[in-house]
Amino acid sequence: MSVRVRFAPSPSGSLHIGNVRTALFNWLFARKNKGSFILRIEDTDVERTSEEAYKGILEDLLWLGLDWDEGPYRQSERLEIYRRYAKEFLERGFAYKCFCTPQELEKEREEAIKEGRPPRYSGRCAMLTPKEVEALENEGKPYSIRFKIPPGIHFIVDDIVRGQIDFDVNAITGDFIILRSDGMPTYNFAVVIDDYLMNITHVIRGEDHLSNTPRQLLIYKAIGAEPPKFAHLSMIVGSDHSKLSKREGSFSLKDLKREGFIPEGVINYLALLGWSPKGEEIKTKEELIREFSLEEVSPSPAAYDETKLRWINRQHILKVDIERLVKYAEPFLGEFNRYPREWLEKAILSIREYADTLRDIPEQLERYYQKEPDLSRYVDEIKNGKRAIEALLSLFEEKDNLSSIEEIFKDAMAISGLKGRRFYHPVRVAITGYDSGPELVELIPILGKAKCIERLKHALMYVEGANEIL
Repeated sequence: MSVRVRFAPSPSGSLHIGNVRTALFNWLFARKNKGSFILRIEDTDVERTSEEAYKGILEDLLWLGLDWDEGPYRQSERLEIYRRYAKEFLERGFAYKCFCTPQELEKEREEAIKEGRPPRYSGRCAMLTPKEVEALENEGKPYSIRFKIPPGIHFIVDDIVRGQIDFDVNAITGDFIILRSDGMPTYNFAVVIDDYLMNITHVIRGEDHLSNTPRQLLIYKAIGAEPPKFAHLSMIVGSDHSKLSKREGSFSLKDLKREGFIPEGVINYLALLGWSPKGEEIKTKEELIREFSLEEVSPSPAAYDETKLRWINRQHILKVDIERLVKYAEPFLGEFNRYPREWLEKAILSIREYADTLRDIPEQLERYYQKEPDLSRYVDEIKNGKRAIEALLSLFEEKDNLSSIEEIFKDAMAISGLKGRRFYHPVRVAITGYDSGPELVELIPILGKAKCIERLKHALMYVEGANEIL
């Protein structure tokens, strides 16, 4: 049977990086094995579900490029399926009707805790006779449907990530609800019915679902189905290995998008949370697919490190083709969006090595191409390089255009008698106000002849003014 995996988020808010990492590992595994990646929306919790969150999930996955082969299926549209299976479980004796009220269940729970017993359901409604059940139903008393756990049940699971796990079911849980009194299925019931009917071969999910596994295995056993293979991924923790907190940075995909991270960078970074590929860490999506291995995923917690995320994102900003980078940057560019596309592409190419995120791009564009140079720190450099600035200014004023900057530089060096750093350093600070930055041969044509002449003249006037003050 070909590989079939699923990502099944609940539409109750923005996708957290833990959810996104789970989606990514499922997607990589499916693509690596030429299988199917299925999107299923678990929206049976009406109070917590929102249509906005549902649409946000689809947008987030598409933004990352995690395309799905089937779905999105919505559990809210499959209620009759779950009810049909619950009815079958009743008929076959795998489940029973429970008429206990929430108040009665809470009292039972409090008594168990007080007596030092595990707070689980006693199973008293399983003792009701058919006549008693009928009488309660005739009274119109609401009921849920509980799965009846047989005694002495053990399951041993060979988890792909965590190794062999032994579940003593009776020590973990009492009879559990599969269908609530309002007719809505519980998570553990619906997920198994869906995974069974959708022929899911591998369930790749967070380790917080480990405690759900024995209940789900009981349901697989009841329907006579072979369970899928399980892979429980470690939790993502903070840099100090404590629970993630806001001080660590942005944790929802929406936040990362808002902060200017690009899909290639986010995917590359999240793939490294729990998995260590061979060779270089900077990987394209195609390389991740080719190299990904569930067997190599670590069971140890993965530490979130925003500094590393920013570094990886910068490497992808450097690698992505310029047309796509400009498209990514558009929401952040503000007034720069009014500039000609050709100018924007050249300008962004010249400064992208200084951008960790898309938010940095307009700041760098303004720094070099709009903001007037602050020469207060470089008076001595400009004085010492005055001949270079004067020579370059003279040549710029003579030229119709600045198409051959290297040749102009050579001529200016010959005229001024200054070479190397003694030439380039004063020219750079005069034109930009900084002692480092984009290559001058790239920056000057983008800045334009008129602006360069204006800045060179300003630098000469500035040092003249400084001399007068002295």
